Amino acid sequence: MAKRRDLKKAVDYLSGELMMETLLCSLQPKIDKTKLEAIMAHIGSMSAEFRGRIQHPAGSDNKQLVKQYYKKIRQDFDAEVDKIYTELMSLNQERSEN
Repeated sequence: MAKRRDLKKAVDYLSGELMMETLLCSLQPKIDKTKLEAIMAHIGSMSAEFRGRIQHPAGSDNKQLVKQYYKKIRQDFDAEVDKIYTELMSLNQERSEN
């Protein structure tokens, strides 16, 4: 199992990368700024949510439950990152079509 500190760093790193990608998208003309702002807000809330979930594991006295808990966090986080990245790509496609 990874250390909590390493998981938090991974969440911070990927959230920062997504935020940077969003900022780069905002520099392009003809892109919907309100959707980008919503994505940025979602990235911030997602980062805070996962950092909180990492900090407080369920069933901390049972190693098997903790392992499953962190595995679920990783799966949920990967799904959220994929969802946000897909939203950014769809915004770029909308911009290029206009």
